[in-house]
Amino acid sequence: MRAFGDWPPGLRAVVAVAGSCLLVVLVAWATLLGPDEVFTGPGPRPATATTPTCIPLPVTTNADGTTTVEIPDDVAERPYCDPPLEFAEGGEEVVERPPPLWTKVLMWVLLATMAAGIAAILLWLLAAVLREVRARRIRTEEREDISFAVLDEPVRVAEQVAADAVEQDTLLREGDPRNAIVAAWHRFEVQGERAGVERRASETSSEYALRILDLADADAGPVNRLAELYREARFSDHAVTEDHRSEALAALAGIRQSLGVRT
Repeated sequence: MRAFGDWPPGLRAVVAVAGSCLLVVLVAWATLLGPDEVFTGPGPRPATATTPTCIPLPVTTNADGTTTVEIPDDVAERPYCDPPLEFAEGGEEVVERPPPLWTKVLMWVLLATMAAGIAAILLWLLAAVLREVRARRIRTEEREDISFAVLDEPVRVAEQVAADAVEQDTLLREGDPRNAIVAAWHRFEVQGERAGVERRASETSSEYALRILDLADADAGPVNRLAELYREARFSDHAVTEDHRSEALAALAGIRQSLGVRT
């Protein structure tokens, strides 16, 4: 199949089937146009081991100088040389007949059936090729859309972090430090959803927030510190103080700075 280059499989199948069908049609056509003796001829003559001798036909010279070949009565019984055609083969006249009508009808019916089958196969293969081409175009467009979306996601995440900075700061500065740190961390989930980054079914809220920040290429140091403060505020039993709030504010500022966000 190297001769076909980068042709799609459907197109290569069409070319192969079309070539085979054309060969079959040419063979059938050549057979149909062959000599009529294929159907009605007397068939091959048996070979003889020796060359038989023949008796010359009697020749009579006329008064005007012309000659006439006489046909003896026993021309069909004795081996005369070059007897007339109508007396050859035991005296029976050999008449060339056209092939029977039913053979021609049968041949044309077979050719018509073959042509219809070939046309149906070619149409089916053409439809398959068109479907494959359309499917490839759709897949290519989807890949381009996905690639564009993936490349655009970090920008959209950074834009949402910047747009939501005031609300996130408000949540972190007000109320009990424990609840404030938890609420500020969960705000990353809202920013990711607004940026069009869907949360995976297998992800926890914390894992989703970390993926959002990693997608935007945020500085890992401030991200990890804020994540530690979130886990401490969310799951620990000891007190969460204003010092924890101040560290969370500093970590959040570092995240925004790494994203190029100024608040």
